[in-house]
Amino acid sequence: MKFLYPLFFFAILLSCNSKIEQTNNLEATQIHTTAITTQDITALKYVDYGVDKKAKTTLDSWQAYSDVSRAITQVKIADVSFFTADEALFMSTVKELVSTIPEQINTDPIQARILALTTKMYKLEEMLSLKTTLKKDKLTSLKEVLQAFSYLTLQVNKKYEKEAQNIIKPVFNEIETE
Repeated sequence: MKFLYPLFFFAILLSCNSKIEQTNNLEATQIHTTAITTQDITALKYVDYGVDKKAKTTLDSWQAYSDVSRAITQVKIADVSFFTADEALFMSTVKELVSTIPEQINTDPIQARILALTTKMYKLEEMLSLKTTLKKDKLTSLKEVLQAFSYLTLQVNKKYEKEAQNIIKPVFNEIETE
């Protein structure tokens, strides 16, 4: 009987240890399944508009747009460090994007697209910072950012295309009525 008590205590001690290992393995699996990969991003379906030659000089001189463009390029290869690494840098870039719009393209439709992009960027940054966010929610938010950036580029392209159109408007002479 004296021999059974230490044996029983030893068996309980061993069984507790294995449960902790199972929990750690489960946590590692969950972390791995929420990681975003390049394959996940390439599987996203969205239209990616490129910068037109006419808009390239304006957009290249716009530093905040260039920073966001580089971040979007990194996101396409599953590097979301712009959204997760330095919050102060992220916030300052977003604020500069809104406040430093070049005069040539500072129109209401472009401002609306910038607002949509910044909103989606804030949402993605928040989704990536939460540990409980599901992978599909992260990918949905990531797709929204990619779409918003693409639509901003499309809107800038449209602005320059519209300016390039030379539409001759008829001149009406007023006819004097007697």
